[in-house]
Amino acid sequence: MTAPYQGLWSKAPLFRTLDAAQLARVGELVEIRPLDSGQTLFVAGEPCSGFFVVLEGAIQLVRPSEDGDETPLSLVRSGQSFAEAALFAGGIFPATARALERTLLAKVPRTSFLALLRSDAELCLRMLESLSVWHHRLTFQNQSLRAKDTRGRLQVWLAEEARRAPNREVLLRVSKKIQAAQLGMSPETFSRQLRRLTEEGLVIVQGARIKVLGDLEA
Repeated sequence: MTAPYQGLWSKAPLFRTLDAAQLARVGELVEIRPLDSGQTLFVAGEPCSGFFVVLEGAIQLVRPSEDGDETPLSLVRSGQSFAEAALFAGGIFPATARALERTLLAKVPRTSFLALLRSDAELCLRMLESLSVWHHRLTFQNQSLRAKDTRGRLQVWLAEEARRAPNREVLLRVSKKIQAAQLGMSPETFSRQLRRLTEEGLVIVQGARIKVLGDLEA
């Protein structure tokens, strides 16, 4: 029998090299967890109970600072996984995870998953292969972004989001301040570059929605 939501969680990069039988074994462990908008999934410093795949919605990962503020780290969308590193390295969540909207997660519990890896060497090797491929892809993306100026980074982000969005309409799920920080620029620079793209007829901005009209990768 197919595990719940397997067609969604199995598309995460972490599982891409697994065959049907291996996916079925992982599926036996998967727990489905819904979150309300604004609900905290875990807090930095808590023991890692497992890793997660976003099925629907979005998760914001933040790191608390000593002054009580939070530094945004990354935004996890549908089809992406998170907390894998905590699973293997020390067993402590290094960041706080919070739902930005109503979100549905697939959770893979730490204890049972590690036991599965220990019992199945081939599955373990396949998972290592997936992790390696995903790590190289993320490294390449980060290097590519750092090599571009602020306009280039904004265009790359918009182009990638538009490819996944219905009708190429990107929904800004976080504040401009947070999105700007994730792209390595100030909120003022983010707004200025977005305004220039609007003036050039490449995008239309309507509140939190950005309609991509032109080719941002040219």
